Amino acid sequence: MEAKSFSRKALLTGFEDGSTAWALLTCAMDVLLFVLGNLIVIFASAWALKFVGTLVVTAAIVRLFLIGHDACHGSFFKNDRLNNLVGRMAFVPSLTAFSLWDVGHNVAHHGFNNLKGRDQVWAPFSKAEFDQLSPSRRVLEKIYRSGYGCGAYYLIELWWKKLYFATRKQIGSSRVKYKIDSAIVTVGGLLWVATLFAAAERAHQSFALVWTLAMLVPFMLWNCIMGFVVYVQHTHPEIPWFAKRQEWQHSRGYLTATANVRLPWRVDLLMHGIMEHNAHHVNPRIPMFNLRSAQDVLRERTEAPLRSYQLDKANYADCVRRCKLYDFERHVWLDFAGAPTSRSLISTALV
Repeated sequence: MEAKSFSRKALLTGFEDGSTAWALLTCAMDVLLFVLGNLIVIFASAWALKFVGTLVVTAAIVRLFLIGHDACHGSFFKNDRLNNLVGRMAFVPSLTAFSLWDVGHNVAHHGFNNLKGRDQVWAPFSKAEFDQLSPSRRVLEKIYRSGYGCGAYYLIELWWKKLYFATRKQIGSSRVKYKIDSAIVTVGGLLWVATLFAAAERAHQSFALVWTLAMLVPFMLWNCIMGFVVYVQHTHPEIPWFAKRQEWQHSRGYLTATANVRLPWRVDLLMHGIMEHNAHHVNPRIPMFNLRSAQDVLRERTEAPLRSYQLDKANYADCVRRCKLYDFERHVWLDFAGAPTSRSLISTALV
């Protein structure tokens, strides 16, 4: 049976309209969540409560980032000025420069997800490329793909190199707006530190402890969460990568080379619907509030293979074990020794 034809731009356009009132309410609630988490860390006397505060701050950083993510796509509000303003503010707790995220995520990732050389997020090395790396870089790659290194990967390879005062070498260009947005999140971060210092003094708390639990640990946890989420959305033994743009285009890589992942304990429900990833890649202008409905319609309107699964410990471990390197000619995943760990994906890629 032939796949139902559709235009990428036209598909799911009916889901693009969102509610400004609901967007403002969501933003206000997540800001309050961020403030509440910081207050718990600062003023709670019990260690257990302080750790709860740390988790609340982390959840708020994730949720605020996803607001910034939608705003950067121009989908959170109908008004571009609101998107630009709120998006920049929402990115401050994750110390993400708005315009750098735009060029790396909207242009490179969404324009060419899973196309080697254009999309740089979790792009696998070929065996030949891996063998040419320095010994220390090979060790680092093994850590990244160990199943426990997602946070290190995002922190080093994405945030530090590409999302905060990125150099021309890392992103291929240098613009004033990149530096301005990096300065904005730096000032915002310093104001956060100053606020924690003043509040810790007032509450007769150790500033080092408060800063660690309210800022440092949540930021590190944020990197772990973000690295993990992006990994499972685009890495799987049945999800292909491409080195040739023609193959990528023929396969509808924007649709077939991503996964709709259900997380354990339905944690994905707390993430503003961003795990409805097939629909998001087909039409990034759909606001988070409409993604679940759009995903349901997408399943009905295309017969292209949509990867969707419930993530558990076993299949995550299997994915990590098998997805180390990639053979771009045969379209199979490899282990670090170069042995195939998947069947050829070209049959599922070419639809």
